[in-house]
Amino acid sequence: MLFRFLTLTLVTLLAARSGFADELAAETVLLSFQRGGKVMWAILAASMAGCAFALERLFAIRRGAQIPERLMAELRDAMVSGGVAAGRRVVDGDSSAMGKVMYALLSRSGATRRELETAVDDEASRILYDLRANLRPIGVIASVSPLLGLLGTVFGLIAAFRQAAELGMDDPRNFAAGIYEALYTTAFGLVVAIPLLIVYHLLRNHADNIMRDVEERALAFISAASSRAAPQQRQQTGRTERQAPAGAETRAGGSDRAAARQREENGETRADDESTSVDD
Repeated sequence: MLFRFLTLTLVTLLAARSGFADELAAETVLLSFQRGGKVMWAILAASMAGCAFALERLFAIRRGAQIPERLMAELRDAMVSGGVAAGRRVVDGDSSAMGKVMYALLSRSGATRRELETAVDDEASRILYDLRANLRPIGVIASVSPLLGLLGTVFGLIAAFRQAAELGMDDPRNFAAGIYEALYTTAFGLVVAIPLLIVYHLLRNHADNIMRDVEERALAFISAASSRAAPQQRQQTGRTERQAPAGAETRAGGSDRAAARQREENGETRADDESTSVDD
């Protein structure tokens, strides 16, 4: 990923500069910068800010930083030895995307599968928003830089036409010099914008791929946990069903004994009544 990013950036820079490389061959970049006027400083500041954001995101959304294999190994070992509580302690406070999603998942250990999948989707959406946070300035700078260059060109054209009006149009050099100097800002604005635009889309796509991988691993964890819990649930159901008839038989036996005692008592009562009648 990094190699592809550097290669595309270099190719873009060379392609962007090739159109006016001949004009800059006899003069230094510093002189060209000075001829562009004050707008060139704004373009330079924009390019430095864009590069700073790009480097920060390039290191922040590395796959190894967001999906650390060490964390996953520790999580598996902890859950084998100590269950869900031990696994939650491992990922608690972890700053990686995988750690945050797994913590949200393990914090809802008693939920249904649908609720767990919803929790994973919600947490992944929040993390993706954070991963893209510093990508937005790169996109803004890539969009604004050509406009700054165009603004500098417009100012240069205004100055060129004013000079032509003052000196006359008899000598074309009075007019042409101002125009070609005014176009420097547009050229440098494109040099800044094109690489930053490529970097923006590459890093955005990289962040999307990372979160897709995180979600797939979390859903695989849910599936594995559900498959392990299913046999245990069936065994518990079987034990409950086996215990139910025994309880019913016990209750039935108790009812029969109570009825027998009641009949015996009724028989004794009738015998007493008959003996009383004989005595009379």
